[in-house]
Amino acid sequence: MATNKAKQSTVAEYYDTIIQDLRGNEQSLWGKLDAIQKSVGAKSDTGMKAAVDAAEKIRSWEDHMWSLEELASKLGTNLESGHTGQRAAELQKQYGQNKLTEKDKVPKWQIFLHEQTGMFSLLLWAAGILCFIAFFLQDDKTDKSNLWLGIVLVVVVFITGCFSYAQTSSAADLMDQFKNMMPTKTLVTRDGKQEKRDALDLVPGDIVSVKGGDAIPADMILITCNEMKVNNASLTGESEDLLRIANSKIANIFESPNVAFFGTLCTGGTGTGVVFRTGDDTVIGRIANLSQSAEKKQTPLSTEIERFIFIITGVAVVLGVSFFFFGLA
Repeated sequence: MATNKAKQSTVAEYYDTIIQDLRGNEQSLWGKLDAIQKSVGAKSDTGMKAAVDAAEKIRSWEDHMWSLEELASKLGTNLESGHTGQRAAELQKQYGQNKLTEKDKVPKWQIFLHEQTGMFSLLLWAAGILCFIAFFLQDDKTDKSNLWLGIVLVVVVFITGCFSYAQTSSAADLMDQFKNMMPTKTLVTRDGKQEKRDALDLVPGDIVSVKGGDAIPADMILITCNEMKVNNASLTGESEDLLRIANSKIANIFESPNVAFFGTLCTGGTGTGVVFRTGDDTVIGRIANLSQSAEKKQTPLSTEIERFIFIITGVAVVLGVSFFFFGLA
């Protein structure tokens, strides 16, 4: 009995040791997996996070809450005569042109080719070609079942690819839509003279005048306005025209009546403002950068569809090869 108890005690201690080792290895394994996941997530979300942070900073802008004297001092400009030509040239070198930076675009033909050569599309293309080959190799040309089947497969895969290309290319043209919001010429005051200049040459501190029908060339804080209305539909989705009031201020810059944003339209009245943001630093510029930085992530439905395609492709290839060898035999 004493011997049996000793053996049981030894076995229990042995199992306890194994369980502790397994638990230790399990914790180590999960720790490594967490570290890998965090590393991968950090790498994939770096660009997206930076764009989101830049967009969120818009809410903290306080330029529109400053007094006109403080605003002129911060921007280094004169609210009546505007920048001097030399000062504007220096700021142009510092801030660059007043335009949205274009990211590297994939050529349209590459997008079209990609949509036509997906894994399932390639399978259908191969099936259609094999149907054509089978029709031309058969002795009885009166039986056109293989010919019609090949035509149907090719037409279906081509039309499906065209629809997919149309959706993808429309999303890729988002930046071109933003570019169309920018006017080519605008009325600017420099060296005390008001003249038409390229909107690309605007810099922070420029004094710009707009009237009904003009597109706002940059983010502006209004100095004076007369029955000025703007339409922010391109930015906020609001369809109604909004009255601008130069001496009215609200902490939320999107609701403040003394601000006019780049890409919006002046629908009536006149107004004069000082530019405080240009190019990619404007509200619409940051939103455009956010939309381009967003990585395309698969939804659960697209993941299941891709998995289903893998299975169907595998089954089709195996059956096709099997029947081919059976036919030869």
